[in-house]
Formats: sequence, structure tokens, C-alpha cells
Amino acid sequence: MADDRASVLPPASGLIAARITLEYGSHDGFGQTVERALARGGDRGATIVAFLDRGDLSIRIPREDGPTWNAVPLVHLQRGRTPSGEEWGTANAVLEKLERYR
Repeated sequence: MADDRASVLPPASGLIAARITLEYGSHDGFGQTVERALARGGDRGATIVAFLDRGDLSIRIPREDGPTWNAVPLVHLQRGRTPSGEEWGTANAVLEKLERYR
């Protein structure tokens, strides 16, 4: 039986790629974490966020994880859909700006 889930891989370059590697280790580790988050999130998906105070990345589930005042959404993930290069580029630019002011 074929698996219809497309594994979400991080971008190959940029600050966001480096931060994902730092937070999640290998691409496989990141992909597994995303798959677990998407399973929890169902149709709501999951969002990769950056915390303002620490600069850490996290994956949050809409309406399941509590609200947070200090997290900036970077990329929203949906099952069966891989973020575009433009979405990763925007997330990278936001992360770079946050790093300048942290």
C-alpha cells in the first residue's frame, strides 16, 4: 500500500534551513516531527513559529496549542502539500529580521 503523505522537507539553504537543522537535527527528524504534528492537527494543519524571546522554532497546532503572545508564524503546513519556495523564502526573511532585533 502506497503512502499518500508527502514528507515535508526543509529548504536547502538560508537561515531557516540552518535553524531547522539546529532544532530538529536531520531532514528525516524534521519530517517525522512534521508528520506527527500534521496527524495531530488534521484538517487544521500545523504552523512553524519562531519565539521572539528565545529565537527557537516550534511547530504549533491551531486551536489545540494555547495562544502565545511571543511567537511569529513562519510557515503553515497542510497534509499533502509542500510549502513553496516563495513561502520558505518569506519565512527566511522574517527569521532574519527577528534575528537582527533579538
